[in-house]
Amino acid sequence: MNGLAIRVGRTSIMDYVRRPLNLVMLMAVPPLIVVVWGAPLADFSKVILGGSGDRSQIEAATAGWAAAMLAGITGFFQVTGSLASDRRLAAARGRSASVVAGRVGAASCIALVASVGGLVALQVRTGITEPFRAVAATVVVAVIYLALGMLVGTVVRSEMNGALLVTLLWVFDVFLGPALGPGSSFAARLLPLHFPTLVLIGQASGHAGPLGDVGWSIMWAIGLLTVAAVRLARATRPVHQHTRRAIRSAPSSTPVHQPVSSTSVSSTPVVGLPKPPAAQTWQPHSPTPSSSKRFAAVLASGGREFGRNQVLWALLAAVPAVFIVMAVMITVDKPGPVALIEGTQHYTAYLSERRIHAATMVPIAASFLAGLTGLFVVTESSAGDRRLVIAGFRAREVLAGRVGVISAATVLTTAVAIAVSGAFYGPRQWIIFSVANLLIALTYAMIGVLVGPITGRLGGLYLVLILAFMDVGLGQSVMFPKGPPAWGAYLPARGASRVMIDGAFTSSFDEQRFLLLGLGWLVVLGTAATTMYRRRMEP
Repeated sequence: MNGLAIRVGRTSIMDYVRRPLNLVMLMAVPPLIVVVWGAPLADFSKVILGGSGDRSQIEAATAGWAAAMLAGITGFFQVTGSLASDRRLAAARGRSASVVAGRVGAASCIALVASVGGLVALQVRTGITEPFRAVAATVVVAVIYLALGMLVGTVVRSEMNGALLVTLLWVFDVFLGPALGPGSSFAARLLPLHFPTLVLIGQASGHAGPLGDVGWSIMWAIGLLTVAAVRLARATRPVHQHTRRAIRSAPSSTPVHQPVSSTSVSSTPVVGLPKPPAAQTWQPHSPTPSSSKRFAAVLASGGREFGRNQVLWALLAAVPAVFIVMAVMITVDKPGPVALIEGTQHYTAYLSERRIHAATMVPIAASFLAGLTGLFVVTESSAGDRRLVIAGFRAREVLAGRVGVISAATVLTTAVAIAVSGAFYGPRQWIIFSVANLLIALTYAMIGVLVGPITGRLGGLYLVLILAFMDVGLGQSVMFPKGPPAWGAYLPARGASRVMIDGAFTSSFDEQRFLLLGLGWLVVLGTAATTMYRRRMEP
C-alpha cells in the first residue's frame, strides 16, 4: 500500500474516532447483541419461528450478526460521506486505486474491531468451542456486509435511503436465515449470510454442491468485495487526459478570467455596483410575516425537499409492508397465550401466533422508521435551520415545520403498516389500535429528533435501531411464554403497547392508565427534543 492509500486510510479512521459515540457503539453493540439479545432471540426462534437451532448455535451466530451490522453501516457511511472528496483527491493525484485501497482498508479495520468485539462477548457468555471456525466465519460475515455497505454507498446517494436498504437486508438475513428460522427455502439460500451462518452454527446445508458451505461463504465475500471495489474505483476515478486536453483547447471566444493585479484594482474605480447593505431589515411596505406564515413556509420548503426523494417515500411505505408480510409468513400457526382485560375481568386468551405477530410487528416497523425519519430530517437540515434562525425565524417555528414533515412521514408509515396487518387479521378496535401505534411511532420520532444532533447520523442510527428492537421488539412482546419482561416497564413503549394489545384483541377499551403513560412519554421526549433543538439553534 503506497503513501497516498495510507494517508487516506488514516484520515478515514481519524474521522471515525472523532465522535466518541462511534467508539462507544463499536464496543457496546457486539456485547449487546450477543449477551442481551442471545437468549430472547433463541426463545423467539423456538416459540414463534419454529427454528431448529439450539440456544448455543443461535448465540454463536449473534457474534457474526453484530459484526455484520456494524460493518455494513460503517462501510456505507465511509463511502457516501467521502465520495466527493475522494473524487477530488483522485483527480488531483491521478490515483483512484490508492484512494480506494485506503478507504477499503480503513473500513476493514473498523469491521475487524467489530468482529473482535463480537467474539470476545461470545467467549465471555458461552465460550468458543471451535475458535478457528468461529473466528474465520465471523470475519467472513463482517467482510460480506462491509462490501454490501460500500456497494450501496456507491449506488445510493441519499444517506437515509442507503441506511434503510442495508438495515433491511440485515434484518432479512437474520430472521430468514437458518439460525432463527428453517432457512431452507430457495429464496433464503440467495441471501448473503445463508452459508456463512451455517458455518457459524456448525450445521451442514446439504445443498452447497461441490464448493461446500465454506466455499460459498468465501465466494460471497470475495465477489462482493471485488464488485464494491470496482464500483468505488469507477465512482472516484479522475478526469481522463483527453478531457483535460479538450478543456485546454477550448475556442478563443470562450471567456477567460484573467488575474487582476492589486494595482489595477486600486487605481480603477468600480462603477455601478451598489454598496452591500449593512443588515437585512423588514421595510414598512413589507410587514413582518406572522408566526403561522413562517411555520407554513418552513413546512412547505421541508415538504418540497423531502418530497423530491421519491425512493424514500417508497421505502417508507414498502418496508413496513414487507416486514409484516414476512412476519406472518414465517410464523408458526399455533395457539399462543395473551393476557387481556375486559372490564374488570383479567384472563388469558389463546390466539393464533400469526395473528399476534401481525399485530405486534406494526409498532416495531413504525417505531424504527419514524425514529430514523426524525434523525435524518433534523441532521440534514441543521445548517439551513441555523441560517433561518439567524435571519429572524424563531427556533420553535423552524422545529414545528420540521416536525410537520416528520409527522407526515410517520403517519404514512404507520397507516401502511396498519393496513397490511389488518388485511391479514383485523383488530377488534380499529381506532384504539391505530391511535396506539401512531403514539409509539411519534414517540420514536421524537427520540430521533433528540439524539440526532447529539450523536450524528451513524451513532443515531445504531441507537434508534437498538432501542426500537430492545423496547418494542423484546421489552413489550406478548409472544414470550411469560409475557413481556419486567424491565420493559421502564422503556418508552410500555404504555402505548398495552393500549395496542387492548385494541387488537378486545372489544372494549380498558387501558386508560397505560394511555396516559404513553402520552406522558411523548410529552417528556418532545419537550426534551424541543429544548435540545432550541439550544443548538441559538446564534
